[in-house]
This record gives sequence, structure tokens and C-alpha cells, in this order.
Amino acid sequence: MNAFALLLAVAAVAYGLAKFFRLPSIPLLIGGGMALRLSGVVPPGLEMGEDGAGDMLELGLVFLVFASGVELNPGRFNRFRAAVLWVAAVQFALAMGVGFLCAKWMGLETLEAVYMGGGLAASSTLVVLRHLMNRKAMFEPYGRVVTGVLLVQDVALVLLIVLLSQVDGGGWNLGKALVEVSVMGGFAWVAQKFVIPKLVFRFKPDEENLLLWLVAVLLAFVGVAAWLGLPLISGAFAGGFVFSAFPLNGLVRGQLSSLVDFFQAMFFVALGALLGVPDWELWAQAGVYSLVVVVVTPPLVALVAEWRGLNARAGIESGLLLAQTSEYSILLAISGLMLGHVSVETFSVLALTTVITMALTPMLGREEVANFLLPFHPLRKKKKVDVAHEGHVLILGFGSAGMWTVKPLLAQGEKVLVVDDDAVVCAALAKKNIPFLRGDGAESEVLEKAGAKDAKLIIASMRRVGDAVSMLEHVRGVPVLARVFEEVDAEKIRKAGGVPVMNSMAAADTFMNWLENNDRVKG
Repeated sequence: MNAFALLLAVAAVAYGLAKFFRLPSIPLLIGGGMALRLSGVVPPGLEMGEDGAGDMLELGLVFLVFASGVELNPGRFNRFRAAVLWVAAVQFALAMGVGFLCAKWMGLETLEAVYMGGGLAASSTLVVLRHLMNRKAMFEPYGRVVTGVLLVQDVALVLLIVLLSQVDGGGWNLGKALVEVSVMGGFAWVAQKFVIPKLVFRFKPDEENLLLWLVAVLLAFVGVAAWLGLPLISGAFAGGFVFSAFPLNGLVRGQLSSLVDFFQAMFFVALGALLGVPDWELWAQAGVYSLVVVVVTPPLVALVAEWRGLNARAGIESGLLLAQTSEYSILLAISGLMLGHVSVETFSVLALTTVITMALTPMLGREEVANFLLPFHPLRKKKKVDVAHEGHVLILGFGSAGMWTVKPLLAQGEKVLVVDDDAVVCAALAKKNIPFLRGDGAESEVLEKAGAKDAKLIIASMRRVGDAVSMLEHVRGVPVLARVFEEVDAEKIRKAGGVPVMNSMAAADTFMNWLENNDRVKG
């Protein structure tokens, strides 16, 4: 009881400082745990040499992994399945390989190097999803791809944890563990598709009862994992997957938010208390591994993502968001530590690498960083302008309502050019013989190709208001209609010199009326 009280007190202080100074909470939570160790008041079970050293970390991770499983709905990335599978497979395999070689070079034994390589290959679901939500980018193409890659990574790392936990048992136990995981995954799929949705919509549980359902399912799958002798994380992940399909994930997300915050605090403070303040040699090793993650992951993901259909900027943003190690990596290290596969020092180095890379993500994941790196993209598509566009109506971002805008323009005899970065949209435009240019409407190079400065009118239906503002700065003097969803965004468009349209369904009628009454455009 004293241990929980201490951890909660430190977490409360860390959260308060993070909110007051507007800093990321995770580094402060870990720093609070380290300060607790320095103070000499170490909660029982958080001494590295004790048998229960990882119990509190594992308890926190079980709930965090369960919440991550709820967020990772495979249906979100069906449209980008090929991109997700290619990016995830190439990134995980090559990053694990590079991490393994780096660990061997730094003197680790083969089995420890496998643990280190696997830990470096996975990205943090917790950190990345929160970052995407804060940027309101969960449903953008790159957000869907990143979410799908996280799901594949998590599945791969859960399987790796299971396989490594059976290494000493020989090949039969290895195969047996894979069969057991597959069976548990099958039960989770059946529960997600046929059992839980029918029960929820039949009994319509209130908020308190729904929370009890969540905990009951979690404990059931964790119990099955324990009964089968599998790592508890595999059961937690399967339990979260049960609630991942729409609309169940929307119903349970609010119920889980407070639990996730609580166990996140417990996990990271406990991690800091377990680590203490390692000596400079361990920090130096963690710095090397962090550099490997930050240097290898972004270009690797960016190149594969663009090859599979994303534009250059989206590929770079995806790579930057995935450039950190995962809370799953820490559980992999804890599992190895408990099994005697890795040393205390290796556990500490992998945990410190996770701390460093997680702390870097809020800085690396900013739009400004992606825009800065964009000109250095080696495979960025640079096409010559075959047609000089002039006096046309330029549509940036086709979207779901794009045809409602294009049809009346074409019927009126206007020259139209559509710019969109979605390969599926461009293929549909080609079938309808509508002129298009595939690219990112926020890039000055694409705007030059599209003749934006010589356009008669620009209709911007881009996802981010910042992209529309950047475009307005590039095409000063050209009439611009920009789709927005919030009044605060509308004000930004007005200040930049554009005309905001508050919803896409009204865009066609609004701009046609505006077009008919605008003397400059008529001329």
C-alpha cells in the first residue's frame, strides 16, 4: 500500500509540472521515479535484484496494452492494406536486423542481441496514437498507415515475446506456444465479431457496467494466457482486440481513458524507480541505440511508404512518428530479465533507449520537421511540367465531395485541374477524363506545376488548415475558397486572404454563387 501511495504521489507531482510548464508528461514521470530512487525511499518490489522487480511494470503494461488493442482496429486501414503490410514488414525486419548487428558490435551475446534488435524494431502505440489524436490526424492517409503499422508491429512483438519465452524448452514447446497464441487470437476474433457486439446491444449496459465488462474480458483473456503459460501481454492484447471494432471502440474509449492515465502514471514512475540513475556508460550505450532508431526508421519508412502510394511528406511524417521504441520493448526486456536471457545492464539500456526516443517524439513528430526534411527526400517525385496551366480553376484535394464541385464547373465550360495525393482518387479521375496532378497541394513545387499563381480560382479542400494558409501565402492575389470545419480555422483563412466555406456539402452551391457574382473571376 505504501508503494502505491508513493508512486501516485510522485505521478501527481510529475503531471502537475507537465501541465504547468506544458511539457511531455512521460519524461517527467520517469524522472520522478528516478528521483524517488535517489531519495532512498524505494517501494518494495522495485529493487532490481528482487524476484518481483517487474511486477508493477507488468501490471501497468497489461492495462496499457489492453487499451492499445482497443484503438488498433484493422478496419481503419483496409484501404491502405498493401502500404501497411509492406511498411511494417520491411521496417520491422530491417530495423531488427540493424539493431541485432549493432548489439553484436557492442559486445552482446547472440540471444541478448535478438532481444535488443526486437526492442528497437517496435514503435510505441501509446505515444504515437496520442500524438495522432492531438494533431487530429488519426483518419488522414498517413495516420491510417501508421496505425496499421503499429498493429502489425505489436502482433509481431507479442509473437516474439512468446517465442523467446519458450527458447529453453526446445522446438516442440515453441510450436505449442504458437498454436496456443493462434487459438487465443481466434477466440478473440470470434468474440469481437459475434459475441460481445450482440451482448452489448442487447443488454445496453450503462457506463459503470460497461467498465465492468471491459475489466472482465481483460481478466478472462489474461487468465487464459496465464493458464497456458504464455506472457500476460498476449492475453491483454487479445482482450483489447475484442473491443477494437467500430462502434464498440468508440463506446469503450471514454471508459478506458481514466484507467489508461492511471496505469500510464504507475508504469512510467515505476520504471524510473526501477532504473534509478544509471551510470554514464549505460546512458552512452542507450544514446547509440537511440541514434540507430532515429537515423534508420524515418528514411526506411518514408521510402517504402512513398513506393506504396503515400506522397513524400506523408511518408516522412510516418517515419518520424515511428522513430521510437515501444512500451512493448520494455516488456520484452522484462521478460528476458526474468528468464535470465538478458542482463540487468541490457535491460537498463533498452529501457533508457525507450525513454530517450519517447522523449524525442514530440519534437520529431512536428510538421515543421517534416517540411524541413522534405527537400532532402532522395526519391521525391520531380516531374517536368508538360502543360502550361493558366486561367483554370484549381481544386486542391478532391475529397468525398469533390465531384459535386467539378461537375458544375465542367458543365459551365471551365478549365479544371485537380491536385490530390491519393492514388485511388487519381485513378478514378483518370477514368472520368478529368485533368489531375498527383501531389501534395501544400508543396510550393506542386503549386508551381499546377499553375496556381495563374489560376482563375482555387478551391482548397485540404485536411489541414495550415496547408491552406501556406498555399494562400504562395498565391497572393488569386481568389481562394477553403473548406474548414471550425470557426477558429475560418478566421485563420480570412486573415490569410481566403474565403472560408464551413462545410463541404455546401461548397458547390457556395462557390458557384460566389463565382457568378465575382467580377474578377468572370473576366
